[in-house]
Amino acid sequence: MSYRFVKITTFYRDFLRQYYQKNPEIVFRNYREQLTHLFEQYFGWSNFYELHLRELGVDAFEIISNAEILQNTWAKENGTTVAGKDIVVEQLKVLQPDVVMFQDSFIFNGEWINNLREKIPSIKLVIGFCCSPFKYEHLEQFKVFDFSFVCSPKFLEDFTVLGLKAYELHHAFESEILEKLNTDNFYPDTDLIFSGSIITGYGFHEQRQRILEELLKSKIDIKLLVNLPEINSLDLFIRRGGYVAAKILDKIGLRSFAENNSRLRKSLLLPGMPTRPKNYAKLLKVIHPPVFGLEMLKVLSHSKIGFNSHGEIAGDYAANVRLFEVTGAGSCLITDWKKNLDNFFEIDKEVVAYESTEECIEKVQWLINHPKERKEIAKAGQKRTLRDHTFKQRAEQLNSIIQKELLIKKY
Repeated sequence: MSYRFVKITTFYRDFLRQYYQKNPEIVFRNYREQLTHLFEQYFGWSNFYELHLRELGVDAFEIISNAEILQNTWAKENGTTVAGKDIVVEQLKVLQPDVVMFQDSFIFNGEWINNLREKIPSIKLVIGFCCSPFKYEHLEQFKVFDFSFVCSPKFLEDFTVLGLKAYELHHAFESEILEKLNTDNFYPDTDLIFSGSIITGYGFHEQRQRILEELLKSKIDIKLLVNLPEINSLDLFIRRGGYVAAKILDKIGLRSFAENNSRLRKSLLLPGMPTRPKNYAKLLKVIHPPVFGLEMLKVLSHSKIGFNSHGEIAGDYAANVRLFEVTGAGSCLITDWKKNLDNFFEIDKEVVAYESTEECIEKVQWLINHPKERKEIAKAGQKRTLRDHTFKQRAEQLNSIIQKELLIKKY
């Protein structure tokens, strides 16, 4: 069954800010040129699903909803004065898709989705996605989706409890990137690297922070490419005010008003009252600015060991994208043990797992001191990722589920 598919995604604001600072001339190009160049940075999922779905005969498209310069260029070229999420609506009117998937289903959900269905009757399936901390009140807004993809069995359990249809769709690695990792790769070699975020609060990274601080104490040569949120007193006051206002509007039946305000919409998604980040003093002395996309993978490829620690929301299940980024780039992955980790990799042969901070430090030191064994693990981990965890394989899974759901809709 042929169908037209559109995936709506959002990119990290820090990545977009960094991208436009490095490429100021891009604003003078047309929409298609800008979109292509942005995808060529290989950030996140990039347009990998579009590419691999097209190989399967699907008429697939991607929209980066929060790249404002890009989106405003589209609006100008298409003679419309709308902005923000309304540009997405206009783009979908032009594309007339059968299936729409929202990668950021915390921004696009609820009544907005119902209105979208009314405006674009061609849409047969609307799909959500969830792989980040949430509270059950957030999932109420997921009821508008025909089904959602989740990245973890834990999320699948949570969705099922609320009667929401969901399928597991795990993160992946794009094998075509490998040939680009050695081009203009001038990053120095290092023993251990962590590239990611450290965010405090419900469901996030308190354990990650503790382990990294202990690794630093152990004098291991570790490089941290980290995004640390810094909130001053005024910022904290504004965020708390927004949180209270959003919750009041939601309680008195004016949630739609909050959803249509960019600041209040973000406040609606917060799992609790904003708090000041915990003391990052130990980390601030040693961290480097984060890198993204292809540049991040180049850095990982020059590290002997790649560190991973899941956010607390993951519970007992391995789920995050770093599992596949580190192994795909050819670094030896050391990650926190999860009961489903061996579904992805053979522990101690393809990746190394730890169950405590002390064990993590001990195993990192062992890997540094045993280069032959470490290289064998890294090579085996990369081979497993390229065999079982590529976007090509995930696209086949995605297509199979969509085909099944379209048939259900039809009959």
